[in-house]
Amino acid sequence: MDANPSAETPAETPLGKLVKSLPERLADRVLEDVMTGRLRPGDRLKEEELAQTHAVSRATVREALIALTRQGYVVRIPRSGARIAEFSRSDLDDLFELRAALLAIAAGRYAGRHGRRADKQQLAELETMVTELEGMAAIAATSPQAFATQSVRIQTVLTDRCGNNHLPDIYKRLAGMGTWQLIRGQASSFLTLAARQESAADWRRLARHVAAGDADAAERAARLLLEHSAVRVRQHFDEVMRLPPA
Repeated sequence: MDANPSAETPAETPLGKLVKSLPERLADRVLEDVMTGRLRPGDRLKEEELAQTHAVSRATVREALIALTRQGYVVRIPRSGARIAEFSRSDLDDLFELRAALLAIAAGRYAGRHGRRADKQQLAELETMVTELEGMAAIAATSPQAFATQSVRIQTVLTDRCGNNHLPDIYKRLAGMGTWQLIRGQASSFLTLAARQESAADWRRLARHVAAGDADAAERAARLLLEHSAVRVRQHFDEVMRLPPA
């Protein structure tokens, strides 16, 4: 029987798609400015100014802003132009409420599936990831973004392997919202050493309940983890809102 090359070899990405276009790179640059705080929610994005700053055409700027608008990072207001999307305290509360509910379900189901069944491989992976997070929390120089990335990795393990076929997709769609991307990109929940250590302790508590197969305790630990995170994000939000406009 002849071999089927297409079945054995994954399709290669076309060369033309390996390099980002100029509008995509400009969009990345604008988004970087948002994540680092150089651009704040509500700041106006002037096409001519962006074109001059980045030495690109206004057509390129328009394409970049359209892309950012589709992703939810930018809003277009009639007769006012494009602005960085804003979010309110109620937005923070709503998003954290949803994420806490979903992560609690995932943690409880994960504990029931893997803890009770003594799934050593799954538990060992979770243990390793939490231990790595604790190591990061012990180093003052750890960047908030790196810590946030590791935290999201652990969340992904719980949601993807909890046994609820619909939960991972819902969790990812929620994470893909522009407002949440702004919150996560700024890593405002992990800006201080104390904040990172509190989060690591929360993850250790959750991992302990998962290993014991205690679904109810794992759910409570997951909710507490995100409640603590929400408090830290709200504090940072309030501090930023008190700052005078740049």
